[in-house]
Amino acid sequence: MRESSQTAVLRHLLPIGTAVSVSEILKQTQTKLSELPLLVRSLEEAGFSFRMTEHEISLVAEPDSLVPHAILARLRTMAIGRDIVVFRETSSTNDRVRRAGISGAAEGLAIFAESQTKGRGTYGRKWVSGDGDGLWFSILLRSRMRANELPRLVRLAAVACAEVIERSVGRKVHIKPPNDLVLGNGKLAGFLLETSNGWDFQVLGIGINTRSAPSLPGYPTAAMEQFSMAKISRNALAAELLDGLESWYFNKSGDQVELAFESRCRK
Repeated sequence: MRESSQTAVLRHLLPIGTAVSVSEILKQTQTKLSELPLLVRSLEEAGFSFRMTEHEISLVAEPDSLVPHAILARLRTMAIGRDIVVFRETSSTNDRVRRAGISGAAEGLAIFAESQTKGRGTYGRKWVSGDGDGLWFSILLRSRMRANELPRLVRLAAVACAEVIERSVGRKVHIKPPNDLVLGNGKLAGFLLETSNGWDFQVLGIGINTRSAPSLPGYPTAAMEQFSMAKISRNALAAELLDGLESWYFNKSGDQVELAFESRCRK
């Protein structure tokens, strides 16, 4: 997929605060001088802020909401997340990806939602996914694993996400088998894999409490910002998670996945 002009501009202005000459931006993004103000304006309408002079431009701030351009501009993957859709609200991102898979969408499609009205976990349990509280997303996979090996997709996702989250919060993230991440003593994240004998794809759903965690009687929960020294950019976190997931999905053996998973399981 060809990178959009908006994504290309953001890619060269990240991290926030980086000043780049206008001539360099035009050269690197193959943009005409007359087109740049229009690109900047379209990004400002999406919530980005810039400082621009005749000779220099810098990104001052990005929106707190999830924006595909802000994720894609940070992404280094070849397949996972190269196609991103963000919904303000949806019933379930897994449902959205399932429909896309049936329609023949390519592997790696990632669908995010700011909130889900019918988010679910294992055994049909309700997954509370409030507006902007976390990252709620699903990925379309077309793994050729045998049916009895498919649960490994959940284990590699748990390991990949744990690694990324640890870098943000500076604390050990444990796994509670079969499909939960634990930070401190609370549930931080969950994973849901959906498959069918009639499908040639898999749907991997991921929910991570980022800003805050739901209060569940008798069930401790946790959110990343309870343990972070700074506010977490959900756009940056989304890109890091997709990068990590691709690395584990394409580059690690089954034995490596199993060993890494077991080493994080809380005894």
